[in-house]
Amino acid sequence: MFVWILIVLLAVVGGVTAVSVAARRKALPGGPGQRALPPGTIVKGDNLLERGVRDLRVDDVLTIDGRDFVCEGLLAYDEDGHRWNAGRVVDAGDVKWLLVGIERAAASSTRLLAQDESNPITGYPPEALVLGEIRYVLDKRGAATCQMFGDVGGLGALKHGRPEGHVERCRWWLYSAPGDDTLLVEQWGNDYRLLRGKKIGEGTVELLPAS
Repeated sequence: MFVWILIVLLAVVGGVTAVSVAARRKALPGGPGQRALPPGTIVKGDNLLERGVRDLRVDDVLTIDGRDFVCEGLLAYDEDGHRWNAGRVVDAGDVKWLLVGIERAAASSTRLLAQDESNPITGYPPEALVLGEIRYVLDKRGAATCQMFGDVGGLGALKHGRPEGHVERCRWWLYSAPGDDTLLVEQWGNDYRLLRGKKIGEGTVELLPAS
């Protein structure tokens, strides 16, 4: 009698395990007989999450202040495991960079920046920069590796002839100012670029994922 009870219990456990595995396979993308995820979702462990601006990708559409921008290029930074991104977003001839997650704090700010070529940086960035009536003070600096995707504008020469996701090294200096004004200096090889703009709330940016 004991042997028969053991056999029944093993059969029940095996059946429950098979059902569980089948259900998990239906929830995950890829593979024969499995359902693809709808656009705008990502898998983290056993969870399906809606993709936001922290997971921005090329060809996504962003609504910012009532205007629609297309993400034409993306820089994906990694500094000792801390990751952030900057999307090159374009509305007609208006080109911006949406910088998300550069600060390690969980509630870090999103920044909408434009490249400023009227104030060139030709050497090591100073502790403070005065541009117009705004004084920017150095807040943080570091160095990161960076993957390049899509059309990255003036940085395209670094990517030319190389595969998608090509990696470069970047040094960066983040400046703060009173209010929402913000500035970022980056060094790529021997060249510097200056991006300036405003901090914005991440919730003010709506993302329509690319299909």
